Amino acid sequence: MSELLMLVIPDIDSATLALLRERARRHAQSVESEAKAILAEALRPASADPADPWAAVNAMREELARCGREFPDSTPLLREDRDR
Repeated sequence: MSELLMLVIPDIDSATLALLRERARRHAQSVESEAKAILAEALRPASADPADPWAAVNAMREELARCGREFPDSTPLLREDRDR
């Protein structure tokens, strides 16, 4: 079961708050949801293998997915291109 916690951060400067609001708007999220996503990303454990070339790619795909981007299977397009 998830523990319910309210986090209050007093005295955030207006420039930081404006940046948070803009980022939330770009990602079509509420300010609270965007702040939670930022905290989750910042606190996520590093990859077990720092030499993992896919770690950065996967992180980028997750960030784009949060923005609403979809990644359909590209196999048919690759086959079409290969068969030309």
